[in-house]
Amino acid sequence: MFYRDRYGTIYHTYSTYARGLDMVNGAYHLLDLAPKGRDEAGLSYPMEWVRWHDKYVD
Repeated sequence: MFYRDRYGTIYHTYSTYARGLDMVNGAYHLLDLAPKGRDEAGLSYPMEWVRWHDKYVD
């Protein structure tokens, strides 16, 4: 997030990494409200369940 004051000076006011933007994506927020959440406990890395729409695994 950036802020520009009335003199034109731009300030970097906020950054987020990894899970910081989850509330922006409604699907992730809904998964977090589900009983098992994203069910990532047994995965080799967080968000392993995310799949590319154009890449498939047999």
